[in-house]
Amino acid sequence: MMLSHLQSQYLHLEWADALVWRSVTVSPTAAADPYCLDTFFHIHEAQHAFLNAWTERPFARRKREEFETPAAICAWGNSFHRSVHAYLDTVNESDLSQPKILPWARYFARTLGFEPQDTTLLETLHQLASHSMHHRGQIIRRLRELGETPPTADYIAWVWSKKPDANWPG
Repeated sequence: MMLSHLQSQYLHLEWADALVWRSVTVSPTAAADPYCLDTFFHIHEAQHAFLNAWTERPFARRKREEFETPAAICAWGNSFHRSVHAYLDTVNESDLSQPKILPWARYFARTLGFEPQDTTLLETLHQLASHSMHHRGQIIRRLRELGETPPTADYIAWVWSKKPDANWPG
């Protein structure tokens, strides 16, 4: 039951990322805005980092300068979604309660003022979706500041619209 909900949550995550990307790319101002692009870069870097942690692959940080165009950042984000859906197809309910230590957790000890406790796969899956939503909200706010009308990317809007597939720009 929980796994089914997570799979739905990650379909929404992809839909919402693509929806906000589409709003950025149709606006010449937003498509050139460093804040929008840097925030999307951060979202996708975190997504790839979590996926690598879940699949126990090493993660090499990318540099923002490696992506010469907004389309390149967008394509990198889209590649995460293809991979995470395939990964979630390999997960079963019992996997969700298994420990999943994030390699970068100790880094946050200084910032948090305490040692992070161990986490489960379920908790880290939830964290990534929440993290992505938080930063998409920042991009939506920035679109308003730029005079654009941002999309409604809420989960319930996706459900009400019959859970459409993601429609990536380009």
